[in-house]
Order: sequence, then structure tokens, then C-alpha cells
Amino acid sequence: MDALSIGIIAFATVTALLFKFILYRKITNWMDQDLIKGLAEGNKEKHHYLSEQLTQMKVDKVQRKLQHLQLTELATEFEQNR
Repeated sequence: MDALSIGIIAFATVTALLFKFILYRKITNWMDQDLIKGLAEGNKEKHHYLSEQLTQMKVDKVQRKLQHLQLTELATEFEQNR
């Protein structure tokens, strides 16, 4: 194999990995937003509150599995406090 072939293979591999990473990030964001939308049940205040809580959880680096559990609990608490 010549240098051009190796360069093409390396470029294609890096591009594929970058695409996979970006797609993964987009899909996880869509799933999070869909969860929040479902938990908010059309309530804009609740949606805003849950979005803020998710942002804070990401800043605090809470594990992804725990984020969904905590959001569900926060949604329940939000309804009880109203």
C-alpha cells in the first residue's frame, strides 16, 4: 500500500469515528428532551424546571442512568409540591 491509500483509510476511519460520536451525542440529547417532554405532560413550568435540573446534573457529572431516575423523581415531587 502506498501513502495515499493509507491516508485515505486513516481519513475515512477518523471521519467515521467523528460521525459516530456526534450522532451518539445528538441521539442522547433527543432522548433526554423526549423524557423531559413526557414527564412535563405539557406543563411549561415543569418542562423548564426539569430542563434546568438536567443541565445541573450534567454540570455535576451525574451518571446517565441516575439522571433519568432523578428526573422522574423530580417530576413527581414537582406535582406534589403544587
